[in-house]
Amino acid sequence: MAKGKKMPEEELIMEIRKFLDERKELVLCTCSSNIPRATPMDFYTEKEGFNVYVGLAPGRKVKNIEENPIVSIGIYTPMDTGKIQGMQITATGKERLIFLREEDEGYDEAQKIVQGRRDLILKIIPEKIELLDYDFAKKGYSRLQVLEL
Repeated sequence: MAKGKKMPEEELIMEIRKFLDERKELVLCTCSSNIPRATPMDFYTEKEGFNVYVGLAPGRKVKNIEENPIVSIGIYTPMDTGKIQGMQITATGKERLIFLREEDEGYDEAQKIVQGRRDLILKIIPEKIELLDYDFAKKGYSRLQVLEL
């Protein structure tokens, strides 16, 4: 087994895109005052690129991001499929975690991506995507692949 072998970036980008396109739910993890919060939500992505969009209701997760602009996103394949696959997306900083309201530039574009009318949309611009897939080993690659953006 090729332990630690990195997949070519073009192939990894295609694998990440496929993974995102086949899933609709994520767990958004935020933290404030050392108290973590994990919130399952629907998500949407652009046709190209890896920006993630979620419609938000005002609440603890919004306050957490405003106070501590660091998020982690978990997306996974259910274990009953027999596959061991998961994705971790990291984004830090207000320039990567953008709240969009109706009066904001970019809101209309985001509203076209997100299904259903949303008063508040969070645009997440990933800085790191980690994709774990045990099937990568069959291709001679490490099970964990990382894309830094």
